[in-house]
Amino acid sequence: MAVGVLAAVITAWSPVVAQADDPSPKEVYEKAAPATVHVLGKYGTGTGFVYDADEGLIVTNAHVIQGEAALKVVIGDQPPTPVRVLGTDPCEDLAVLQLTSPQEDLKELEFGKSGDVATADTVMALGYPASLGDTDATQNVAFTSGAVQTPQVGSTPLTSLPNYPSLIQHSATVNPGNSGGPLLNAKGEVVGINTLGYAEEGVSGQFYAISSDHAEPKLAGLAAGDTKNDPGWWLLDMSDPTLPGTFEEIGAPDDKAFTAFQKQKIDGVIALSVDPQSPAAKANLGAGDVLTAVKGEPVTSVADVCDVLQSTSANEKLPVDGVYSGTLDSTGGKAGEAWTTEVVLGGKK
Repeated sequence: MAVGVLAAVITAWSPVVAQADDPSPKEVYEKAAPATVHVLGKYGTGTGFVYDADEGLIVTNAHVIQGEAALKVVIGDQPPTPVRVLGTDPCEDLAVLQLTSPQEDLKELEFGKSGDVATADTVMALGYPASLGDTDATQNVAFTSGAVQTPQVGSTPLTSLPNYPSLIQHSATVNPGNSGGPLLNAKGEVVGINTLGYAEEGVSGQFYAISSDHAEPKLAGLAAGDTKNDPGWWLLDMSDPTLPGTFEEIGAPDDKAFTAFQKQKIDGVIALSVDPQSPAAKANLGAGDVLTAVKGEPVTSVADVCDVLQSTSANEKLPVDGVYSGTLDSTGGKAGEAWTTEVVLGGKK
């Protein structure tokens, strides 16, 4: 799960008024847990949840699956099962997966209206954070509860993350591994998709979920294969403090070469990986290439790239300028040497 530096105003606290017909927290958990899945990849894990049992559709965060060539999910106590990516939108941090084989008695969660969420409302989070003693395939879904602190905030928490225009700030604890899991209201309806935590010295207890009113309308397009905002690259800002560690995590053998390249202080975003057969790959972009401009606009953050992608039409040709870093698969030229290409954006798969 990404950790962002995010400031928000916490509104005044008022007592939560429970409704007599609301299920108990235990009842919410027992209903929601079977539909909450553990997403497993080579480089990390996360959470998702089934929102259409008939079609085997699962929603999670795009950052949970970025850079992953093969994915599986664990549902309850069943063995890991493969899933395919139907559509992903890194600029919205949303992705839709589909089970590759039918599952008997598959459960699903229903969306509620996040516009009805108010400060001090009770919310509950389910997911698969890192846990002592469990393996990825045997970990049980974790449950936490809290309250809404601010029902509607927007932020760009890190330069390697997109802009999030509609977030619910809450206090139901989430940790790395919770990303993509459901945030539920007192009725057990999904009002958000847990995405971020605010971790800074002296600050704790602030967590963020993409609101359901913002996310749900985008799922039909992703399930149909919409890839316009996903050219097939995994980007990080050149100044991102997590970048050296990410290089180590993906097994890059040339971290020293990258450190030397960083000293050139070139502004841009680096591709950590490029999906085979993607629009980016067809434009001869490779891991290690640094993007400095897209459609003539300088880009120094992922949000900058997303601003261009989101204002561009499907199947449009997108001029991209950059430089070679001399690391990863970026072998087309010497470190710092400029290149230019043209990416044809996707539409429907």
